Amino acid sequence: MRTTVRLAAVLLLCLSGTLVQARVNTSTQKLITGYAGREPLRSGIVGILALRENGDTLASLNRQVKLVPASNVKLITTGLALTRLGAEWRFRTSLAYSGEIRDSVLVGDLYIVGGGDPTTGSASKCAEPVEATFGAFKSFLEYAGVRRIEGRVVADPRCFSRPSQSPMWQYEDLGFNYGAGPEGLNFFENAQNFIVIPSTPGLPPVIRPVYPETPWMSWTISAVTGEARSANTLYYINSGSGPWGEFFGSFPTDRNNYKFQASNRFAPWTYAYYFYNYLTANGITVSGGYADISPRGFVRTDLLYSDIGVKAQDADSLTVLGSKLSPALSAIIADTNVESDNFYAETVFTALGLEVRGTSDRSEAAAAEETLLKGMGLNPLNACTLVDGSGLSRKNYVSAEFFVRFLRKMFRGKARKAYIDSLPMPGGNGTLQYRMKGVPEEVRSRIRMKSGSMNGVRCFSGYILPAPGEKDDRTVVFSVLTNNIPGNSSTVYAILDEIILSLAAEQ
Repeated sequence: MRTTVRLAAVLLLCLSGTLVQARVNTSTQKLITGYAGREPLRSGIVGILALRENGDTLASLNRQVKLVPASNVKLITTGLALTRLGAEWRFRTSLAYSGEIRDSVLVGDLYIVGGGDPTTGSASKCAEPVEATFGAFKSFLEYAGVRRIEGRVVADPRCFSRPSQSPMWQYEDLGFNYGAGPEGLNFFENAQNFIVIPSTPGLPPVIRPVYPETPWMSWTISAVTGEARSANTLYYINSGSGPWGEFFGSFPTDRNNYKFQASNRFAPWTYAYYFYNYLTANGITVSGGYADISPRGFVRTDLLYSDIGVKAQDADSLTVLGSKLSPALSAIIADTNVESDNFYAETVFTALGLEVRGTSDRSEAAAAEETLLKGMGLNPLNACTLVDGSGLSRKNYVSAEFFVRFLRKMFRGKARKAYIDSLPMPGGNGTLQYRMKGVPEEVRSRIRMKSGSMNGVRCFSGYILPAPGEKDDRTVVFSVLTNNIPGNSSTVYAILDEIILSLAAEQ
């Protein structure tokens, strides 16, 4: 009986990962053990795994426990996209028309046929100015001899399924720019900026749109101005069912000229509006104004009446004037990971679903990622559950061990260089700009990792590359995940920085 009990105990230790942890006797492991036994980590949940590429374990704690990884999910989304689509893959946007061209007049509608390009009008590093995109489209019209359009400029987002925002996201996130979902045709990352000016406490602040212009929208300001040094709890509620929005919460009276970044539920319509204005300002008249295509496939000329009128022409029946390609996927993914751009990540996630499953439905995109992971020899069962591409949902669950396994596959794969190059380093640009500022650059420059954060969640996963002249098998692959620690984030970050730098010292 005693032998049976002992064997059972050993089996339980093996299954939990505790036996493996007990065999790790590095300085980093001792550091982690000390921090795990006291606050703030003690009352939370921590999952850690760090290996050298040669297989040596440097640190391990709860390595198989699935945790909410926040933006560390982008590591998987971008890695799968680079592996399946390739670093040089590009989104395509086409200019096409219905009807015919007669004596320099297009008698019919001009369609902007979206292919999901997330960069149009974006301020990210890889995006070109929107005027360059519009200029290319205008040159297609000029080459075809079109000087006037007797019809409408129609934004066609049909290549991506709707709704653009995930039902797995929290309601409170949907009104912010980081909660904007991708359409088949996107503009300014489907966001809208407002300026907020406080008033007297108890009265509404002044809130007005800055960019892009959306003259079809109306807003109600139910927010109030709060006392000096009070919390900024301003939030925004909007809907794709109609052109209106409402502001709630409180904004402190001593905070001036604050930029509030919101989501725009009518991005294709906004695209058509801006391109229509560009054409008319540059000598091509458009008699029918601008429109988009409603969720049921109608040409929509009034946002208050979305699903009545004339059916849009099938995309296959349109005559294409020319196409504009996005920046290379590698450039888009670099901006995704450096800036932790949710919108870019969700667009790539949707494109993967379309590529692998033939549909951009969100559940199919998640299924596509599962298929691709299995194709890499990584079975996500009991280790990885993904419902979006950005990590915004709290229904994503991934273990530290799965992240390390995935990162090692990417390190050995064909997309290795583009993938590692896309990851920021501490003290560089993007989300890691203020991390490890006092650490020598020769150390910081070898750390390439993705951060992930939301309320109570702080995570880092990535690589510590070998010093010049050392072999690849000295590369450290690591994942450090913390959940349910809602205290002072600077304290948690300091601990995680110390753990990662300890791994670098053991390399």
